[in-house]
Amino acid sequence: MSTINIPRESTMQEIAQALNLIAISVTGQTPEVSTWASVQRIVRSGFGKKAFPVGSQLRVQHETYGEIIWDVVAHDYDKDPNGRMEHSMTLLSHDCVINSIQFDNTEALYKAETTMAAGTYHFTLLAGYDTSYGGGKTLQFTLTKAVPAGGVVMFPWSYNTQSTATKISTYETQVSTTALETVTVTEGTGGTDLGTADGKGALNHTHRIRYGSSNWKESALRQMLNSDKAVGTFWTPQTKYDRPPTWNASIAGFMAGLPADFLEVVGICSHVTKSNGIHEEADELNSSYETQDRFWLASYSEVFGGMENNVADGTQYPYYSGALAADRIKYNSSGAARFWWLRSPNPWVTYSVRLVRPDGSVGSDYAHSSLGAAVACAIY
Repeated sequence: MSTINIPRESTMQEIAQALNLIAISVTGQTPEVSTWASVQRIVRSGFGKKAFPVGSQLRVQHETYGEIIWDVVAHDYDKDPNGRMEHSMTLLSHDCVINSIQFDNTEALYKAETTMAAGTYHFTLLAGYDTSYGGGKTLQFTLTKAVPAGGVVMFPWSYNTQSTATKISTYETQVSTTALETVTVTEGTGGTDLGTADGKGALNHTHRIRYGSSNWKESALRQMLNSDKAVGTFWTPQTKYDRPPTWNASIAGFMAGLPADFLEVVGICSHVTKSNGIHEEADELNSSYETQDRFWLASYSEVFGGMENNVADGTQYPYYSGALAADRIKYNSSGAARFWWLRSPNPWVTYSVRLVRPDGSVGSDYAHSSLGAAVACAIY
């Protein structure tokens, strides 16, 4: 009697996968792909460019944001930082996944390294900056309650508002949202001198006490995109002046709503982002730094190509090579063209982040503004 050897299920799967890869190699056509794991295998095999050419679309369902349509924007661009995988496929959401979200919030003026006693203090705003609204003035205030070590002093000087009309509020910690007290300011030099708000001494830079930080590495939005945790549980201060974003008590981590099988194939990638030329807490000015993320925002150079202030953060995605302005327009869930964040700063200020306007042109806005977010990731 003859014996028939029946292949194991795993062997049959490997055979089917091999046949799929042969079909791609011979015909250049994409076979039916039923799982994210099969997409990953095709990418790893080196046939991703044929199976999913730039401009192809894939879809995934998010529990909070609904269906996400991913555009394939590059191959072998975002790489495994450990060098284990030779091939990758970069995805960017076709439209804004999130309709409106703050990049980073207004920052603290001062952090108390030791207890800040009740009493009178004064500080000076950045010279030559927005002088029509009180820039450069020296302001004083009097606290009736001590600020404990680790607490912060806020001076949220708004756009087109006189600095003397802005009030000081103090908080027990960087994450506190209930003020210890709120007091008025007046012009004057009474009490203890806290210094000048230029980011060089004990005080934060004036730009950032008004409009937040344009640094992607330190941003609240970066934390949100790379977290799978619940509302209010994942944001932590990244600098001594950092404050909770306005959405901290209402938005869960982006990864929390994605299917497990999709997350299993999305890898951590290294990215270069430029720094501005005015002030940074930790990085060289007018330079660049590296982050490692599973989900991120595209950079100025990746969307528009080229450099700003002689610094590039990446190279242009093939998807945008030769693109018209209309090709860069993204819409919100209601179908309206939306401003959408990039991760790059406007290099000539410390508070402004690059974006794509609703007409597809480049622009910038305050980090504390709430705009759309188009999300990128890579499979390898």
